[in-house]
Amino acid sequence: MSRRRARRKVSPRPAPRTVVRTSSAGPAVAERTVRTISWRHCAIGLLAGEALLLLISNLGLLIANVAFGPAGQQHADGGVVGVSTFVAVIFGGWLAARLAGRFGLYQGTVVAIGFIAVGAIWQFVQESLLVAHFISVGGHHLIDLGPMNLGAVVSGDLLALFAGSVGGLLSGRR
Repeated sequence: MSRRRARRKVSPRPAPRTVVRTSSAGPAVAERTVRTISWRHCAIGLLAGEALLLLISNLGLLIANVAFGPAGQQHADGGVVGVSTFVAVIFGGWLAARLAGRFGLYQGTVVAIGFIAVGAIWQFVQESLLVAHFISVGGHHLIDLGPMNLGAVVSGDLLALFAGSVGGLLSGRR
């Protein structure tokens, strides 16, 4: 047995499902369907991208604080988190598409949607904990959660979708 055959036996690709469709006009017709999105590989790409985001953003903020001094909680980070998120989404989309081996654009887009969902959940949990803290200490005044800038939310989401698509396309899997 050749190496190629042995390798195929070890890691076989899943066969496309065959769906039999019947109609009143004629005999049953068998059609082959292929699944487009590999959810398992998208989840792996999302987790790897989030880990990379954590590493890059913390390192970038550490370097920026050493070089320019600490900016404090209320100041902008100079784009470190935005750029690191962009790079992490590209990497996550690329990894998911590489692992899936097909439909790179779709895999990257799903990873980007995962990044958007994780970011929204993270923001919700942070604000909920802040409100819960003020309620638990007996505060009876309004809590300032900051302004809701819808333009920044939409542009950030579009940028994440663009980055995921680019990452999926860079994988070379069509």
